Amino acid sequence: MPRSIYRYIWKVSAHGQIVICLLSAVIIPLATVPLDLQRRMVDEALGQKDFHHLIILGLFYLATILGQQTLKYALNLTRGWVVEDVTRRLRNAIYTSEDRRSTKHGGLLADPGTVVSMAASETEDIGGFVGDSISIPLLQGGTIIFVFGYLAWVDWRIASLAALIYTPHYFIVRMVQQAINRLARGHAKVVRRIGHEIVTWSSSRKASGRFRSLVNVAYGLRMSIYRRKFVLTYLGNFLDALGPLVVLMVGGWFVIQGQTNVSTLVVFISGIQRIADPWDQLINFYRTAQIAQTKYKLFAQTLSGK
Repeated sequence: MPRSIYRYIWKVSAHGQIVICLLSAVIIPLATVPLDLQRRMVDEALGQKDFHHLIILGLFYLATILGQQTLKYALNLTRGWVVEDVTRRLRNAIYTSEDRRSTKHGGLLADPGTVVSMAASETEDIGGFVGDSISIPLLQGGTIIFVFGYLAWVDWRIASLAALIYTPHYFIVRMVQQAINRLARGHAKVVRRIGHEIVTWSSSRKASGRFRSLVNVAYGLRMSIYRRKFVLTYLGNFLDALGPLVVLMVGGWFVIQGQTNVSTLVVFISGIQRIADPWDQLINFYRTAQIAQTKYKLFAQTLSGK
C-alpha cells in the first residue's frame, strides 16, 4: 500500500473522485445565487412594491434550491458508493495478506485481535474518509470562496471583518489537533490489544486484570480526545454565533450612517450563516483527515508486517 493515504485514495477510487469533483464544481457556484436573489427581492421587488417581480424571483429561488438538492443527492450517492467500494477493498486486502502469510509461513501476519479490529472498525474509518477526502475540501472550500467573494463584492469592509473572525480558529485547530493525533494512534493500538485479549480469552485473574487495565486506558485516552475535541467545538460554535452579531453591529452602524442599505445587511447575515456551516465542516474534515492518516499508516504497517 502507498505510504500516503491520498495516493491510496487516487489509486483505488480515481474514477469516483473525478465524478465527485465534477458534481462539486457544478454545485459550488449555486451557493451565491440565493444570496443575490435575496438582495434583489429586497431592493427591487420590495423596494418598488412589485409583487409580480417578487413571485418571479421567488420561483427562481425555488428552482435553485431544487437544483442544489438534486445535485447534492447525486454527490452523496456517489460518495457512498466510493466509501463502500474502498471498505470492501480494504477487507479483501486483509484476507489476502493473512492468507498469503499463512500459506507461506504457517502463521498469521498479526494477532487475531488486531485482524478483527482492522476488519471491523479501521476499514470503516479509512473507507469513510475516502468518500470525503476530496469532496469536502472542494465543495465546502469552494462554497466559502464563492460566498465570501460575493460578500466582498457587495461590501468589502464587512467581508474583511468577517474574515478576521474566522482566521484564528484555523491556527488553534492545528495546534490542538497534533495532540489529538497522538492520542488517536495510542487508542487504536489499545483497542487492538483489547481485541486480542477477547480472542485469546482466559478466565485467569491475571488475564482479567490485564483486560480491565486496557479498557481503562482506552477510556482515559478517549476522554482526553473528547476534552480537546469539544474545546474546538466550543470555539467553533462561539464564532458561528459571533459572526452575525458583528455583522449586525458593524453593518447596522453603516446603515445608520447611510454608508450602506438594509438589503446589504440582510445579505451579509444570510451569507455569514452560509459560510459558518462549510467552515465548521472544513475544520471537522481537517481533524478527521489527520486521524485517518494516522490510522491508515498503522493499517498499512500491519499489512506489510512491520
